[in-house]
Amino acid sequence: MHTDSPALRRLVIWEPSLSPHKADFFTALARLNPQLELICCADKELSESRRALGWSVPDPIGYTTLVAPNLQTIESLVAESVSSSLHIFSGIRWVPTILKGLTSIKANKARYAIMSEPRVASGWSGALRWLQSWGEERYHRRHAAFILAIGRNGPPWFTSIGYPAEKVIPFAYFISPPIVKPHIPPPTEKLRIGYLGRLVKSKGIFDVVDALAQLNGRVTFDIAGGGPEAEAMKAHCISAGVEATFRGVLPMSEINCFFRQIDVLILASTTSDDGWGVVVSEALMCGVAVVATTTVGASIVLDRSLFGRCVPPNNPTAIADAIEQLRDTGELKPAKRTLRTTTAVNILSAYAGAEYLMQVISWSDGHGARPQAFYQKHDKCS
Repeated sequence: MHTDSPALRRLVIWEPSLSPHKADFFTALARLNPQLELICCADKELSESRRALGWSVPDPIGYTTLVAPNLQTIESLVAESVSSSLHIFSGIRWVPTILKGLTSIKANKARYAIMSEPRVASGWSGALRWLQSWGEERYHRRHAAFILAIGRNGPPWFTSIGYPAEKVIPFAYFISPPIVKPHIPPPTEKLRIGYLGRLVKSKGIFDVVDALAQLNGRVTFDIAGGGPEAEAMKAHCISAGVEATFRGVLPMSEINCFFRQIDVLILASTTSDDGWGVVVSEALMCGVAVVATTTVGASIVLDRSLFGRCVPPNNPTAIADAIEQLRDTGELKPAKRTLRTTTAVNILSAYAGAEYLMQVISWSDGHGARPQAFYQKHDKCS
């Protein structure tokens, strides 16, 4: 049972680095709760590699940002207003600012929660991670107010290492919806299949090509991204007879245009490195149907047929069948594209996520009922 806690006056979110996607979420939180002091405490600025791709972090609106704070600042941040503050940590390992913050949390017995993707659990290294988490996270299992477990595989991971199921809340990376422009009709009757991301084997990119080869020339393949497997991917498309266009790495400003020109996005990752997969949220809010493997965190929303299909990893035939199902059931028609955009924004946008988080906090503090999982909202639209 949850006992009533003092009214929340300050929310501090601890991050490994600044992020444009998280900035959207913080802005939505601030607009929803103008009476709340909101602070983002980050270990680092946005990385140079992200900046090279055209990423940028907007100036904070309605909240304060601290980057690489010293120990004195960290300790003051935790010690002040202990009874009316909540701290949310994006991860609990490796990041110096987060580790120092957690140490101060324990010393002050401050209220805190954890927001995290699952750790990769496959293979011997995964077994070692499980043992490490089981052995080292006893304090968090007992004292964290709740766990915001990212993606399809987040809740099972945290319950498997001993966190009480009642504390584990399904969560996502909630982002601002793009400005959706009318999609560009196809020049032919061929379905336009897209991939956006790194060209590495673990993303299942060769499985996608093998899947499209089974569709006998009834599709085209648009590929945006770069990586060590780019040349091998081009050769595989040629040998498989798949009509493909390689667009290279796209800056953020061109991603919306990319989605306007495809019917289905495929994310066929073979490992659980994709704790969420923001590209799935971006595609859905642009009206694009998605086929993703169960290892992709965002595949949890694909149990809703309007959004797409969820398939097992390492299975090109399942990918091909999913694409055909989307076509045959009318899910790729313009009206469904519009409905998909509206529904995705209501579930996955930064504002929807901010509302959901505040409902979770209210429940945790004893002021409301446990909220319905975010991906179950608006089920009548599925």
